[in-house]
Amino acid sequence: MATPHKFIISLGSNLCHNEAECNLSKAELFLTELFGPDIRFSSHYSTPGIGSGEGKIYINSVAIGLTSLSSSQISCSLKSFEISQGRTPEVKSLGIVPIDLDLLSLGGVVFKPNDLNQQYVLQGLNQLIEPSSTR
Repeated sequence: MATPHKFIISLGSNLCHNEAECNLSKAELFLTELFGPDIRFSSHYSTPGIGSGEGKIYINSVAIGLTSLSSSQISCSLKSFEISQGRTPEVKSLGIVPIDLDLLSLGGVVFKPNDLNQQYVLQGLNQLIEPSSTR
């Protein structure tokens, strides 16, 4: 069995607040099934959209955990879930994001360095990082 590696995944949706909350909760259930019960999630929080999402409000969260899955296995699973929740090229072209799941890092390899340093990710990561002084 392969050695497990730490991963960071960002979650987001820009639907109306209740729908976005519901989609993030569905995504958390999916990720728990994929990675097991030791996955940890930040709370859900609102952030302003950036780039192509500017002017929209997003509900975001961050997940961290350990896995033996490869980056391609994870990415394929995340993309399949997004599609199952209505994320199509047509919807994306309209700026609508039912759910967005991005593998930001795995085993120290950073796949999306710009995203990893954005406030919408840092806010969730800060919730999940336990201060060493409390251990």
